[in-house]
Amino acid sequence: MRRGKPRLPWKRGPRAWEIAQRADLILETLNTSRRGFYSLRRTAKLLGISTQPVRDWIRLGQLKRDGPRKQVAKVEIERFVRDLKRRAEPYETKNYAQRFPKTHLFKKLSYASFVWPKGRKRLTPKELAVLAGCHPSLLIKAIRCRRLSGCHRSPHRWEITERAWINALSY
Repeated sequence: MRRGKPRLPWKRGPRAWEIAQRADLILETLNTSRRGFYSLRRTAKLLGISTQPVRDWIRLGQLKRDGPRKQVAKVEIERFVRDLKRRAEPYETKNYAQRFPKTHLFKKLSYASFVWPKGRKRLTPKELAVLAGCHPSLLIKAIRCRRLSGCHRSPHRWEITERAWINALSY
């Protein structure tokens, strides 16, 4: 069973740890600024990250937008950064792939059901992705992880045979 996303921002990933490492610089920048409220983009720029983690933290209630035009208050950002500085844990990307069970990595491929096009012995990942209902990058990852056999049509261009597809599904 898939585990949900942790609700605590310091356990969400590398962004919280990066902010904790730069916390003193961020707090110093906040103290020298005369601005009382920050937009979503300015908040993300101040923290040195993209807007998506900030949106996630707002959605989860970790960061509150209670200023005019749904801006984030300066004191709220200070509180959040101090909280991350105190609680954030190191996040190593070495074991990133190990966080996901191997059985779930290519689960979408095993659910795909379609009829192989008549008269076609090989398909490119793009053509196969349309039939299987997935993204071509998933098929290329499966080839690189040796879950699916593929042959090179030219450097960096793959082709997948019908036999390779059937063998991949029988795992």
